[in-house]
Amino acid sequence: MLATAVTLALLVSASAVGGTPDTRPRSFGLTAMGAAACSETEAFCATTVLPALAEDPKLSAFLADARAAAMRGRTDPDEDASLSRATGANDVANRYRAVVVSGALRFPERLALGCCLAAGACADDIAAASAASAEASKDASRLAAAEALALAAEEPEAAAKMPAAALLGANAYACRPPDGASRCGSETVSLYRRAGAAGFEMGTMRAGEALLARFAGAFVDESSDSACPREASTRDPPAGDRADAAAAKALFRGLLVTDLDTRAAARLKELQRAEEMWLVKRGAGEKGGEKDIAYVLAGALVDGAARVFAAVALSVAAFSARNTRVGARAREFAWRRSGCAGLARRWRLLMEAFGVTPHRRVGGGRAAARAVERSSAKKMAKQIVKEILNQEKNR
Repeated sequence: MLATAVTLALLVSASAVGGTPDTRPRSFGLTAMGAAACSETEAFCATTVLPALAEDPKLSAFLADARAAAMRGRTDPDEDASLSRATGANDVANRYRAVVVSGALRFPERLALGCCLAAGACADDIAAASAASAEASKDASRLAAAEALALAAEEPEAAAKMPAAALLGANAYACRPPDGASRCGSETVSLYRRAGAAGFEMGTMRAGEALLARFAGAFVDESSDSACPREASTRDPPAGDRADAAAAKALFRGLLVTDLDTRAAARLKELQRAEEMWLVKRGAGEKGGEKDIAYVLAGALVDGAARVFAAVALSVAAFSARNTRVGARAREFAWRRSGCAGLARRWRLLMEAFGVTPHRRVGGGRAAARAVERSSAKKMAKQIVKEILNQEKNR
């Protein structure tokens, strides 16, 4: 009977939790990786790298030569000026990219050119050569900057000369991934994990968030800057891959002992929710968004067992301490604070009013105390007289 009642209760709670499946995309609270990466890249280059490069004559001369080479041949006197401006931005950006991939460049040159393209005069050159929107020219400069800073982060000199280059290159790559790459692709994850290995906890966090966004797939809000492309790519595993979930979980757990513990704990909860959404299948073999009935029943059973265990443990502890001073005070406190004492008093007064129980006698002050003393004195005198008479008889 008890097992039947428990099963029915679990089924009712499961049906209430399941309800109508909600298949709308959900935002998991992921940071907009693109916007955050772009702002961090431009801020770091503008405040740290470019002022230091301006004091180095060799790097300043290198940037001047690179700008001259990129701007050379931008305007042709024989062609229309508007047509030249329409195609000039891409030409300038491509010439910068050709300089970036040159094998003769070392780490300082690639770092200088990447920051110049991200937040320096090189980005202004591309914007000046464009007749399109400012966003299009900025996209072209960010693409070239991503290639330059990603290559700089992979240089062997980067770890010794500037460890922050690892996080800078990962942010630049996530800001504008090259064609065919994704913001949550394997290349981005690899760059961020390298930054985490260099000592930057934010790199580890971004790597885990990229894996979480790729694992959640369609459940991430498409309007956010954290959604991954839905198209299947041969370079990256599909959404819902268990390896991505396991890797993200390991990264987030490693951050629970750092300053990012709150954010990591929130991401672990979101990862668990994404795993629950992938438990069941929705029409045509596509995995969906409602929870599995078996999973809900198991969760309800575990929660119920935990509550029963806690209640039993509390009852055993209270019974063991019932005769101690702490137990007596605890009972008295609970009796008064819970309202049971007031309820018992009202019930007693009601029973006395209807004559069911006799009225309690209330002390009458000093007169009642004296009456009690006289009564006890008379009893004591009678006892003394009895003892004297008994002694006389025994003589």
